[in-house]
Amino acid sequence: MRTVTQRLTDFREAVGRLKARGAPRPGRLNRQTCRDGILLNTMPKSGSIYMQKALAKILDCNTLDVGNRYALIDQIGLRDARTLTGGGYVAQTHLAPSLENLQLLQHYRLKMVLHLRDLRQALLSWVHHIDWVSGGDDASEPLLYCAPRPPAAYFASSLTAKIDWQIEHYLPQLTAWVTQWLAIADAKTIPVLITHQDTLRTDEKALFDSILAFHRLRFDYTLPKLPRTLEDTHFRRADPMEWQRTFTPEQAARATALIPTALRQRFGWEDTPSSAPIRVA
Repeated sequence: MRTVTQRLTDFREAVGRLKARGAPRPGRLNRQTCRDGILLNTMPKSGSIYMQKALAKILDCNTLDVGNRYALIDQIGLRDARTLTGGGYVAQTHLAPSLENLQLLQHYRLKMVLHLRDLRQALLSWVHHIDWVSGGDDASEPLLYCAPRPPAAYFASSLTAKIDWQIEHYLPQLTAWVTQWLAIADAKTIPVLITHQDTLRTDEKALFDSILAFHRLRFDYTLPKLPRTLEDTHFRRADPMEWQRTFTPEQAARATALIPTALRQRFGWEDTPSSAPIRVA
């Protein structure tokens, strides 16, 4: 009859043989170690959908739609927040820096990735995005997620006129959204990782490494090869300087004046693309 010590030795040898055959599938390990869901709070048109789908592939987990989908004034639902705490999801949204959202994030102790981009280029990409999702139809339902929605005959106007309208109505909202979230991050009201679209463009692996490390996830992985198309990932051009070639000199000056100098200096949003550092607030 085999002793307890001998049976324990047999068990250890069996485990060793299983390890030699290959480690468990990475996705299963990732699901077990990702105890909290990943919440991406992104500036519109900063690579949001691409990031969400890429992280879901890396972690072998599901994506989760949270909030009401209103641009810049998104509100996360209580049930969605509770679901996210169970892990196994990557959520992406454009949450407002509101008391209601902060209460939920604090209550469920959720971390947040705040993903930013030069506001002027984000605005130009937003102009093209609105054209695409609406099909150029002033009565299109997706425009109801924009407040205020573009006026009648907006889509019949020139690109320059559209940019003028968005600078007047959208850019002040976008600037306030970024400024308020940065104040929350700097005050350490909740754990926030600040990331930047330029890093996604120039060093995608470093960006995802930082997000995984922020959630205490460390493992080897290969970057997924996602299609870079409007239909699949909302990918358009990812050109940080397109706004300079497209805005009129007056539009460039007006848009720049609406962005606080401290904000532009903080992230290097001047006249050349930057590789803004990733940092945890």
